[in-house]
Amino acid sequence: MAIKLDIKELSVHYGDFAALTRIDLAIPSGTATALIGPTGSGKSSLLRSLCRMNELWKGVTTQGQVLLDGEDIYGPHVDVTEVRRRVGLIARRPSPFPYSVFDNVAYGPRIHGVKEMAELAEIVKKSLKRADLWTELKGRLERSAVELSPGQKQRLCIARALAVEPEVLLIDDLASGLDSASTARMEDLLLDLKGDYTIVLATHAMQQAGRVSDYIAYLSEGVLIEFGSTPDIFSRPKDQRTEDYITGRFN
Repeated sequence: MAIKLDIKELSVHYGDFAALTRIDLAIPSGTATALIGPTGSGKSSLLRSLCRMNELWKGVTTQGQVLLDGEDIYGPHVDVTEVRRRVGLIARRPSPFPYSVFDNVAYGPRIHGVKEMAELAEIVKKSLKRADLWTELKGRLERSAVELSPGQKQRLCIARALAVEPEVLLIDDLASGLDSASTARMEDLLLDLKGDYTIVLATHAMQQAGRVSDYIAYLSEGVLIEFGSTPDIFSRPKDQRTEDYITGRFN
């Protein structure tokens, strides 16, 4: 299976604090990988490092390589804007722009040069359909996005990411702030998107990881403890620390 993201010796420091230490991880194309681990284990830092968002923070240093289709996204001549188009990040708390639903989804395409309204309208429709929002909002595209429900905001942020035709979707804490019905709907959406996109999601929910992921990476204190297929990690983990975490004996 082709590797979409090949992470080699990746370390991230916030000042003197080591958020990630020498991570080696190969993520197959067209699959969903769940990052699990306790709070502070480095899951969010790893997601941000995969689209070069960490460097928006002061005092962050990154060492190692992140190869996207074989090209190091931290290379000296890489277009960072293009990296962030190809690798979209959906943050833990969905934050729609204070614009209409239409303008939220059209925002990225406009930045990338799409000006014709007919083309923008088609992109918005396609993206909202892909994010399972078109039926709900097709008659209310001029409605302010900040008025949407939490579940709708989450799916809108996914639609906004899809509008620029990414190859990888990074999702930080899928169920944050959502009720059980909205969470189930988001999981169904990820299952539908998987295959067309490479998905990496950080989650605290073991059942969710089991339902939507093909692979699991367990992190603790910024170190990758174990990586493997989801069935293997849940049924026969190789590291005792992994078993302790997924069975709730983690201390």
